[in-house]
Amino acid sequence: MDNRQDVAIELSNINKIYHTYQSPKHRLLEILTNGKRRYAKETRALDSVSFMLPKGGRLGIVGENGSGKSTLLKVLAGVLTPSSGSITVNGRVSALLELGAGFNPALPGRENIKQFCMLHGMSSEEIEAATPDIIQFSELRDAVEQPVKTYSSGMAIRLGFACAVYVQPEILIVDEALSVGDAYFQNKCLHKIKSLLDDGVTFIYVTHVADSIRALCDRGVWMDHGKVRMAGSSSEVGAAYQAEVFRRMVHAGLSDEVSTGNDGATQEQQSAVAQSVDHARHRAFEERIAALRTGSGEARILDIAVIGHDGVDTDTVPFNEKTRIRVFYQIDKKLPAECGITLGISDNSGREVVHFNSCSMGVSLDTESMHRPCMMEFEFDNSLCPGEYGLSAGIGSFRKNPNNFGQMLTNHIVDYAAGGARFNVRFPDSDSALDLWGVTYVPFSVENLALD
Repeated sequence: MDNRQDVAIELSNINKIYHTYQSPKHRLLEILTNGKRRYAKETRALDSVSFMLPKGGRLGIVGENGSGKSTLLKVLAGVLTPSSGSITVNGRVSALLELGAGFNPALPGRENIKQFCMLHGMSSEEIEAATPDIIQFSELRDAVEQPVKTYSSGMAIRLGFACAVYVQPEILIVDEALSVGDAYFQNKCLHKIKSLLDDGVTFIYVTHVADSIRALCDRGVWMDHGKVRMAGSSSEVGAAYQAEVFRRMVHAGLSDEVSTGNDGATQEQQSAVAQSVDHARHRAFEERIAALRTGSGEARILDIAVIGHDGVDTDTVPFNEKTRIRVFYQIDKKLPAECGITLGISDNSGREVVHFNSCSMGVSLDTESMHRPCMMEFEFDNSLCPGEYGLSAGIGSFRKNPNNFGQMLTNHIVDYAAGGARFNVRFPDSDSALDLWGVTYVPFSVENLALD
């Protein structure tokens, strides 16, 4: 970029190295030998990290625990000094890195607000004007006069977030703080962040949930063992990171021989690998739902899988497109007549928002395939709003409700697997005239009419 004034943050070959010693004696010996003998173990938290973010940019950083995400944010916020490399930050930075970070626990909330604002370069007049807004947003009310050490974690994060967004930041840095607190306050924070983004604030958000960066950011960085594994659009980075997480979940528990590549393998060897992967998936599924499984047990749900456009298992699907979900099952004993499978989709609160019953479509279990894995596939037009959802499946016999047309009643529960799987509906990849809030999107029209 030719105009450097348009750059908010630029990192060039940033490294952060920590040295640890087995004992203080080893540290002393290294000092006495003037570094000629090394006793320290070197840990490279950041390894040659480079990227640039323009003013008004929205950057999401994803990665597993220990990938260097939080270390990178602390370097950006000025909390840590890099071991080498150069960093340029243009603008007032407000960082929300930890619960109550920077607060004096012995002082009341009001005094901490003043100190926080002063540290961010605000004048006395600006602090006086911002304090009522901070108190109102945090909803602390009379508790603002009490010492911060008496606050719950939820109260501390409310005060911390309110301070961070009302110090008139030019660059806002948030480290997964929105995952704390109830759904109401999370939604309130999201609305406030979006209003800041609309005002042109540069935003950096660290999370381990890929869907979050697609919702709030336009650029993404995937950190892995201190290095930038991938950088690009938030949709591309989020999808790649989520695919890797899903791949590792699928291969969990497999031997090195099975989980390695099988290029050049015979068809029989490839089939054996595929069966091992399926068995690993089924074992993981069984462990997840064992405590909640109910039913008489003549047949069992083995697994639930969401299928992408490429026919491969996925945990993320596009918004407002057809979605396929496969329910794997096995029949071990004779079943009641005309048993079917139900598939339920629930929101984050556990409330079921979508329900399918194969019997309502005249489709029953394949009773000819005893003691062998079988599969039933559901396909539907997915109008769920972007977000995370849970999947549960059951096997049973049903009858039509004589009073409520279009509803099936349960005669007998053979198996019910609650909490079997989870998936995300991602936001559209391009801007569109939609308002995606709530659980489901319903197309509508609106007209402004004059009153006679």
